Amino acid sequence: MIKNSIVWIRDDFRLQDNPALSFATNNHEFVSAIYIYDKKEFDNIREAQKWWISRSLKSLNEDLLKNNVNLEIIEDNQINFFKKFKSNDIAVYWNKIYEPQELKKDKEIIQELKKNKINYKFFKGNVLNEYNEITKNDGTPFKVYSPFWRNAENYYIESVPLKNKSLKKLKTYSKIK
Repeated sequence: MIKNSIVWIRDDFRLQDNPALSFATNNHEFVSAIYIYDKKEFDNIREAQKWWISRSLKSLNEDLLKNNVNLEIIEDNQINFFKKFKSNDIAVYWNKIYEPQELKKDKEIIQELKKNKINYKFFKGNVLNEYNEITKNDGTPFKVYSPFWRNAENYYIESVPLKNKSLKKLKTYSKIK
């Protein structure tokens, strides 16, 4: 089993109900969180948004440190960062973002990780279900909301509740050595 993991923090700055972070802390001995700061992506956003992100990252880092998880902020292009990523003794996790340009970016990153034989897994982000989880009997998606919602309700009522997605507090490096 791989002892080390990285959780790629994107737009999900929370500890509770964070599937990528929960999975990593419950399945690996060492977890680092990374936020990849791409200057080009921040050139066209307002100062208030930049301020909010910086404060959110600061708060997240304080919360992560309580669980012995370190947050690193890396200045790079996200795809470029994962192209340079060569360590296959580590697993990478992240929560999916459903915007078209982010889904395209995910595909490119997955190709790089596969090419370099790096273990990875991504999780549902801020959605109740993926587009293909609730479908009509013939497997096609619903086009009308009311029947979709009735089926979605039944799906969630009948399904087994998910395990609590909480973080497991990790040991500190000094206690392990």
